[in-house]
Amino acid sequence: YTVQVTNSGAVPATQVLLSDDLNGMTGQATYIGGSARLNGSTAGVSEAGGVLSADFGSAYGPLPVGATATLRFRVLVNNAVPVGTVISNTGEVSWDNGSRSAQSTVVAEVGAIPGTATLRGRAWRDTNFDNVYDNSEPLLAGWSVELSRNGIALLTRTVGKDGFYEFVGLPETRSGEAYELRFEAPGAGAGSVKLGLADSAFTNELQRISGITARADSLVNNLNLPIDPNGVVYNSISREPVAGATLRLVDATGTPVAASCFDDPAQQGQVTSADGFYKFDLNFADVSCASGDDYRIEVVPPANGDYEPGVSRVIAPSSDANTAAYDVPSCSGDAVVGTAACETQASAMPPAQSVAAGSPLTAYYLHLSFSNSDLPNDSQIFNNHIPVDPVLDGAVAISKTAAIVNVSRGQFVPYVIRVSNTYGMPIPDLAIVDSFPAGFKYVADSARLDGQPVQLEMVGRQLILRDLDLAADGQHSLKLLFIVGAGVSEGEYVNRAQVIHTATSGADTAVSGEASAAVRVVPDPDFDCTDVIGKVYDDANQNGYQDQGEAGLPGVRAVTARGLAVTSDEHGRFHITCAVVPDENRGSNFILKVDDRTLPTGYRMTTENPLVQRATRGKMIKFNFGAALHRVVRLDLADAVFQPGSDVMRLQWQSRLPLLMEQLEEAPSLLRLSYMAEVEHKGLVEQRLKAMKRLITEQWAQMGNPYELVIETEVFWRTGAPPQRSSKR
Repeated sequence: YTVQVTNSGAVPATQVLLSDDLNGMTGQATYIGGSARLNGSTAGVSEAGGVLSADFGSAYGPLPVGATATLRFRVLVNNAVPVGTVISNTGEVSWDNGSRSAQSTVVAEVGAIPGTATLRGRAWRDTNFDNVYDNSEPLLAGWSVELSRNGIALLTRTVGKDGFYEFVGLPETRSGEAYELRFEAPGAGAGSVKLGLADSAFTNELQRISGITARADSLVNNLNLPIDPNGVVYNSISREPVAGATLRLVDATGTPVAASCFDDPAQQGQVTSADGFYKFDLNFADVSCASGDDYRIEVVPPANGDYEPGVSRVIAPSSDANTAAYDVPSCSGDAVVGTAACETQASAMPPAQSVAAGSPLTAYYLHLSFSNSDLPNDSQIFNNHIPVDPVLDGAVAISKTAAIVNVSRGQFVPYVIRVSNTYGMPIPDLAIVDSFPAGFKYVADSARLDGQPVQLEMVGRQLILRDLDLAADGQHSLKLLFIVGAGVSEGEYVNRAQVIHTATSGADTAVSGEASAAVRVVPDPDFDCTDVIGKVYDDANQNGYQDQGEAGLPGVRAVTARGLAVTSDEHGRFHITCAVVPDENRGSNFILKVDDRTLPTGYRMTTENPLVQRATRGKMIKFNFGAALHRVVRLDLADAVFQPGSDVMRLQWQSRLPLLMEQLEEAPSLLRLSYMAEVEHKGLVEQRLKAMKRLITEQWAQMGNPYELVIETEVFWRTGAPPQRSSKR
């Protein structure tokens, strides 16, 4: 506050005293101690008994003609003082020993700004329909409020967490001028509807107040918006409001009523905002909406593909196209007694997740009868919350594993099914369905859910675990035991599992993918397999048979056509368990080959390699392989043996070939051509070896091929490698 005193007389004023009685603000404001200043100083200032005094005369002497004395101080408005409260304060001055005095009063309105107008109000959901905010009623925080004057938009404010909005610093309205307020929900679009009638001292419409006048220094309060939607469209699983759902009101034949039947034409085909609210303000102004007729509410879920079409199967309606209409004017079973409205549920919000689907607390009506017998209440129904079903495909992750992969007839097979919630919300009323293959039999009472015994329902070749609930982060493990029947053929068998949602009506819905676990029924090693035994021996006499005294060859590898490999032991013996499962009726051929690269140096096979034998199921077969150290005849070659740059032998060396033939004919031998190269081209060396091999083979053939001659070749480079050749000629 500022109390200003000016000497407007012709002589100086003596004994000037300024005072302010603060007791008139008791309960409204409190003086801030030490804040008072007289002409900027604390000199002459005191406070006692709620009266603030400033003795100018004692501090400064007489007040000269035209001079000014100024007292400034501050008070703090109490938090409990309501907005709009008027606080009055009077300042007083006396002089000439108190013989003369004057005073001035100022009035302040809490929430108002001097010189301007302030508009203020609250927005909330009026659950008891009395247009008075109660502490338990939800506030419309986040709603936008647009201010316009004479049709020109000026400002926009957002409703705060306390439910209030405020426009400050506005010019006062003059003759012919008026302010207007429009309220809009967050995310509202072209299909959004008006949800309530405004409440103020001016002209009230749906989410609109017009004709507002305001003077300077004033606070125009209680420009309120209490809304009363008919209910909330919500997710039947998460129980959260659903945005983007489209609602229509149709007659008994399914024909949409005219838009003119509603106070807000946009209510026909309305689209829900983030809060999920919907509202139908019927006015019965058209022949398509006669009083007393039956109507149906149709809900189309959002077009994003996250919801199932049609009426909810998780929470079935209490009335729909297949039942009689619920009579709203009579409102039998009104959930809230004492209000003038007909309410399906006591709660203004959708049922919590703890409320089971199908309980009375989830009741709602889609088929209704309205009349205009007592407008507006009997022509509407409230707290009629409508659920829509989310698409739960993939909401649950599932896996299935078999403890063993290869099984025989009569053997037990343990399976483990694991499920976990990926939806992020609790999902009740689930069932695990396990489909097992023909010939497999469930072992009674073997099921364990998280380690605890459970009973399963068997339907054909399906096992069903019902009444399973998954928390938001829940997971379960189900263990099952099966036995392979005696009549099961060999091959792969797949066991499949899936999680379904057992809805309260209609067919069950899959909420997970299909998990599978495959096992292979294999032959029994004792009765179906054929084992292979054998030996690799030193066939010293090269007759193809193991004679007395011919020892085994260790470390020799034998390989099957399927890639199985075995190595002979220190005695040359080897063994392959269940090497083959022959055909049950006619047996099968089995082939085995010795890897001659693993024979000792110089040894060559003396028996047929590979060997093929006929295998019969359940019987052993034997393979013996002989190898011997062959006589090796070595022929050394070099560049000097051939004509320069040619593969033709010099004449002096051609005459030596008959001596080579005599050596080869003496006993079965292996001929090794060894070439010592130095500066020759690599291609020329290879060409010479081929020519020698061809020449010897021809002469050996002329001698009648006394035995099969094997010719090997090898090259040695004196420099360690062939010489490098330039790319240019």
